[in-house]
Amino acid sequence: MGKLLTGRQLRAIFDHYCPFDEDGNLKPEDQRATLVAANSNNWWETRAFVQAAAQGEQSPIIIQFSHNSNRKIGGDPTGIFVPEGVRYCANSVVNGAKANAAWIAMEAEAWDADFVAVSLDHFKVPKFNASQDYDRRATPVNYEEKIDAAVAYLESKGLASMVEEFDVAVYLRYLTSVDYQQFRADFLDTVSVMQPAWGMIDTEGIPPVLDFIITQDIATGVCVDLNNNDMMLEAELGATGTSGDEIEYQPMSDDELAEFANLAAAFVAYTGAEGVAYDIGMKHAAKAGEKHPTDVRKLEVVQRPIIEQTGVYAAYAQHGGTGAADVPRSLVGKTNLNTCFLVAGSQARFEYFDANADKVRAGDKNICGTDVETHVYLQGLYESVVGRYENTGSYQIGPELAVLGG
Repeated sequence: MGKLLTGRQLRAIFDHYCPFDEDGNLKPEDQRATLVAANSNNWWETRAFVQAAAQGEQSPIIIQFSHNSNRKIGGDPTGIFVPEGVRYCANSVVNGAKANAAWIAMEAEAWDADFVAVSLDHFKVPKFNASQDYDRRATPVNYEEKIDAAVAYLESKGLASMVEEFDVAVYLRYLTSVDYQQFRADFLDTVSVMQPAWGMIDTEGIPPVLDFIITQDIATGVCVDLNNNDMMLEAELGATGTSGDEIEYQPMSDDELAEFANLAAAFVAYTGAEGVAYDIGMKHAAKAGEKHPTDVRKLEVVQRPIIEQTGVYAAYAQHGGTGAADVPRSLVGKTNLNTCFLVAGSQARFEYFDANADKVRAGDKNICGTDVETHVYLQGLYESVVGRYENTGSYQIGPELAVLGG
């Protein structure tokens, strides 16, 4: 009887496939694996992903729900069509979380899938604007102390160069703003409802010191406010680009890599994160045929010191996995995929309707009925995700995972 993985069970899988041995050497490739992390935007995607995980001897999969997808499933009127005269009067974030949590638990049980984990992906913190006069909200958290503590920590780690010039009052305005406090509440409410094994906050564009503070604040919220010591938190140190932007990826020099590795280790240690993301040359929303090589050197140079300095294998999350030219096993802990599945589903529908255009125009029920979702769309998604297991080392490894226990 299929049951969703807990965070500690997911943690055990990542630890099992840690890319380094006890001496810090890279393990042989056949001893390493990368997990597929598929973003779900609707019921059928969730079903296809669960079916792919349940097929044969079973394969692990992390099914991810973003802040945006939860809001849309929950009926957020700013994200979906709403007819004139209809009023929405609920919390779409919480509603979407409840709906997706119930659906995926039912699907895992129905298809007897034993290695499905729920993840929250791209819960994006509000943009930081130093000149904005934010509306304030009272909070019991002493954010001034948090600012002082983060600065002192970075300086103690020899990372004073990462402490940008800033006005404490400006950071306080942001941290106590309605915008940030509402985001914090929404994330914690979603964690409470969905009980995910993995949770990611998107801090793209946030200054380094503020990134340390926010990530640690959210981690404390999960562990203390929710008494949840199960979920693996993913922290973001910088961000990947987007397909079509003009910023080219530049590999770091040896000295730059060494400094960044120390920063990443300090980030993991300070925030309590068990997963981490930083730029390795990927692009979100890659189009067909667009491929980006992975900076394997950076992954190895950075991931090793994190373990050495913290004792934690912080699994690396490869954002923009659709356009990844390669997936170095375990150095990439999980490869995030969204665009390729949106495209696969749309293309399956398009080809079906294009081949039957005259019948659609004629109102043929057999062509316009539910089969386009239950067969055409679902099959297209399923085949796409199975294809994405290739080269990850995580396809049909259910028997190996079963012995891990937990």
